[in-house]
Amino acid sequence: GFLPGLFGTSHGALQFMAYEDLKERYNKYRNRVSDTKLNTVEYIMMAAVSKIFAVVATYPYQVVRARLQDQHNTYSGVFDVIHRTWR
Repeated sequence: GFLPGLFGTSHGALQFMAYEDLKERYNKYRNRVSDTKLNTVEYIMMAAVSKIFAVVATYPYQVVRARLQDQHNTYSGVFDVIHRTWR
């Protein structure tokens, strides 16, 4: 549906938000201007950590969505999927 589809787009938004926040905090920690360019290793680390954050935050949604699409089980709704998955 529409609402689950909107929630699915949050993955990229969360990753971008986390990346920018990490970059700003890191530059502040290193006593640099917030828009200072990072080196290659720093970019890779910020990208990896922000991706991990986004995956951890949105993966449960992917599980619920996949189970709702499963044709072999019948669920009475989203809360039923969450309850049965948690159990």
